Amino acid sequence: MDNRNIYHARGNEKKLPKYLEVEEDIKYRILLGEWKPGDKTLSENEFCKVYNASRITIRRALSDLENEGYLYKISGKGTFVKDLQENAEENFSTVKSFTNEMRERGMNAITISAEIELVLADHVMAGLLNIKRGDKILQLKRVRAVNDSEIIAYSVNSFPYSEKFSTDPKDYYGSFYDYIANLGIFLTSAKEYLEAVPPSEFVAKKLGISNSEPVLKHVRVSHNSDYGFFEYNLCYYIGSKYRYYVPSIS
Repeated sequence: MDNRNIYHARGNEKKLPKYLEVEEDIKYRILLGEWKPGDKTLSENEFCKVYNASRITIRRALSDLENEGYLYKISGKGTFVKDLQENAEENFSTVKSFTNEMRERGMNAITISAEIELVLADHVMAGLLNIKRGDKILQLKRVRAVNDSEIIAYSVNSFPYSEKFSTDPKDYYGSFYDYIANLGIFLTSAKEYLEAVPPSEFVAKKLGISNSEPVLKHVRVSHNSDYGFFEYNLCYYIGSKYRYYVPSIS
């Protein structure tokens, strides 16, 4: 397993505790496919050197990742990357939009504000979107609310640039997934995870909350059936207003 170019995913958060920084970095490497199912991870000593962290910190991070289904241990051999597709019902699902999710809960989803920006993909975003570093991407940034303008989330959708996509924010006030569906793009599968984090000053301001109020950070990488189109979604939900429901497996 290559331990070069360790990076930390950017999400406008406050500085995380060290063990969470390690967890975040490993999760992103697995989502990117840099660390593949069955790969043996670094040893504890190697992790300590790479992340400049104590053995206690590394053990906590690896234990959490094992409990969350990202890693597994084999006695006497080490720790390995787990195949997320082994439990497809838990890790992959037809991608559901915020609009449809809120509708299912009896609420009307609205967009308070929308911005769209054309930027160049860095190596992290290139890996997430399965494109080349330096390729153009669009980043759609929106404040989402329900019912009578009750703000509940701030989201950023990143996807490869194409001339068929509008660069007018007004065209993205509805469901993003309905918008791309009208262009013949249907996202069918996703890898995702959810975790509680303290908001950055920027995110707190967007959500209209204090810096001390926790948020739920939802990270999702989605693609269509032929893997020809990828989308990366980073969404911050106000923890006191949002509940994440996992469907039961029958």
